[in-house]
Order: sequence, then structure tokens, then C-alpha cells
Amino acid sequence: MTIRVVVDTNVLVAGLISGKGSNREILRLCLKGDLQPFVGNALYLEYQDLLNRENIQALCQQTSVSLMEFLDGFAQVCKAVDARYLWRPNLRDEADNHLVELAIAAQAAYIVTNNIVDFARAELKHLGYEVITPAQLLRLLKS
Repeated sequence: MTIRVVVDTNVLVAGLISGKGSNREILRLCLKGDLQPFVGNALYLEYQDLLNRENIQALCQQTSVSLMEFLDGFAQVCKAVDARYLWRPNLRDEADNHLVELAIAAQAAYIVTNNIVDFARAELKHLGYEVITPAQLLRLLKS
């Protein structure tokens, strides 16, 4: 059974910046089909916005065109979800609320992020998903 995940933008960008490590491995597992990533409109636009920033392109040592080609390929393995619950998990960073809404709508097992602290005080954290770092997910997969 493939594990259903929502991949936070910081994992996507960190995986593209580094040629190795847990963030990169999460991207590989998604592309191989070992993880099933879900994406909503807000998350896809966030991916697109960050990958079009010149500073991110410089860190990735890639052009906007090559990063958009990667994003197109990544989007091919993602399942689109129309998350319109508009529930407010009341996260410290309002921009992260859509990740919780997406995870609930997609019935994802995990939100994979490097910023688990940002989700610590979510009011909707007992609805079937868990917030986990890339390294924690990889350890879980190996056990």
C-alpha cells in the first residue's frame, strides 16, 4: 500500500537544493511511486512561486525552465485534491493552514515538513494525519 502524503514546500525546495539527504529521498520516493503525494491549488501555486524565485534558482543551480520541468514531472505523480473545507487549524503561520486542509481532504497519513514546530498547536490535529519530518518518515519506512 502506498503511503499518502502532503509534501510541504520546504521539503520540495530543500530536496532540489541538495543532491542527497532525506528531503531529496522523499522526492525520489514520490517520483518512484513509493509515496503518493497530494496537491491542491494553493500548494501547487506555492511550489510554482518559490521555484520561480531567482534566489531559489541560484541555490538549486537550475534555471526557471528546468525547475518548471521538474515541477511538471512532480505534478504528474501527484493526485490533485479540491480542498474547500476552509477549516482553520489556527496555525501560527496562516499560510500553513491549507496544508492541514489538504491532508484532511486527501485522507493523507502524513504532512511531510521540516517545520513541525509550526504545526504543534494546530486545533485539527486528530483528524487522521500526522506531521512528520522527512527523516522521521524515512526511518518509519525502514522499520
